[in-house]
Amino acid sequence: MSIASPYELLKQLDVRCRKNSSGLPVASRIVDDWIGIGFAINGIPLLVKMDDVSEILPVPETIRVPGVTLWVMGLANIRGNLMPILDMNGYLYAKPSSIRKESRILVINKQGVIAGLLVDEVYGLRRFKPEEHRQEESEDTGSLGDYLGGIFIDQVRRWNVFSVEKLTRTEQFLRVV
Repeated sequence: MSIASPYELLKQLDVRCRKNSSGLPVASRIVDDWIGIGFAINGIPLLVKMDDVSEILPVPETIRVPGVTLWVMGLANIRGNLMPILDMNGYLYAKPSSIRKESRILVINKQGVIAGLLVDEVYGLRRFKPEEHRQEESEDTGSLGDYLGGIFIDQVRRWNVFSVEKLTRTEQFLRVV
């Protein structure tokens, strides 16, 4: 009786494994959920894509900049970087936000525009299936409607999808003086 070499043993093991294997599972198409951050402007529930917000902060102290529009609250020092803080209620509805303990700053960085957007409240992460997105328009959103792109509906509320991309492409938003 001859003793098989380690190489021969590995070859035999390989042959048996290939013969008895059931194969790999077939990769089915996996669709990622749509994940967004729920927040409110002027009491209207909104969602923004999670990728469009880099950070959520409490309202920082700001330094007023002379000569800018009223909805520019000023500049804030965020970890050593100066960032403009913009009042979304003031921008969209021409009435300044009343800052409360629920008020938050959504930090955006889109198309070279880095800014902090003051919103009424942040509700946290929301997850939806992409097929749940509807291209409906919500009523009574005023000038906010120019920045919306459909809705999602869950058990609690109807969420309007806010487009940071539309916002950062708007000449009126970019012109603060």
